[in-house]
Amino acid sequence: MPELLEELEARYENRKKDMELHRMLRDKHNKEAREWADKRDELNKQVKEILAEAKEHKRIRDELNEKVKTLKEERKKWNNKAKELSIKLKETRSKIIPRKDMPNIGRLKKKLKDLEFKQQTMVLTPEKERELVELIDSLYKKITEYEKVIEEETKKNKELNELQKQLKEARENAEKYHREVEKLVAEAQEHHNKMVELFEKVDEIRKEADEAHRLYLENKKIADEEHEKFLQASRDVRDFEKIIAGLRQKRIASKKKQEKSEIKKKAEEIYEKFKRGEPLTTEDILILQKAGLL
Repeated sequence: MPELLEELEARYENRKKDMELHRMLRDKHNKEAREWADKRDELNKQVKEILAEAKEHKRIRDELNEKVKTLKEERKKWNNKAKELSIKLKETRSKIIPRKDMPNIGRLKKKLKDLEFKQQTMVLTPEKERELVELIDSLYKKITEYEKVIEEETKKNKELNELQKQLKEARENAEKYHREVEKLVAEAQEHHNKMVELFEKVDEIRKEADEAHRLYLENKKIADEEHEKFLQASRDVRDFEKIIAGLRQKRIASKKKQEKSEIKKKAEEIYEKFKRGEPLTTEDILILQKAGLL
């Protein structure tokens, strides 16, 4: 029985150590799970905030793009008007100023442009270079002279003058809407770029949040498993405590019984001694009292 009790006590101490180890591991992984959950929640909060900002940039971009569509329609309208007025002005001018000696200024300007390109790109001898420069200068003067004549004739004629004013107004309006379109397109592009940048950032943070969630689940699973092991160990420890307590009580009862039996036997011997008239010591009398013989 003593050997059994010692074995049970040893197993009991080992199981207590197991219980404490599982408790420690459970608490450790629960703590890590909470930390990863907090990080995951913080990252998800950031995702929500950044998404709201990105959606605001998208909303502004879309609004600007709608305005751009409207402005483009206005620009198109004034460009078409300018084109119509330009054709009408040329036709009216040719009727009002029918000069046989007046060349086609559009062709002259094209020729001037070609000559200037030739001068800039071709390698010429000094003599050819001089001739080309003189030709360009002459052509430029002719164009200026013809344009001056046309301008003067236009000013004299009320119809031409009115068409010229309308054409100028149409071109100015077309240019005004074109500038507004360019400005809003640039703004819309800025908001688009910011939106794309924020969405890319959201993707990166979501990956971090997903990893934090994975680590949360991993630690939570281990903590739950360790908790189950802790509970099982706790139950085993309680069972050992009950068994050991029972065995200890039995051992104490057995020891008391044995002691009582020994005292009774010794008391009987002393009593026989007493009956024979032999003297008794104080210890003998105490033993007789314990045995209930006095």
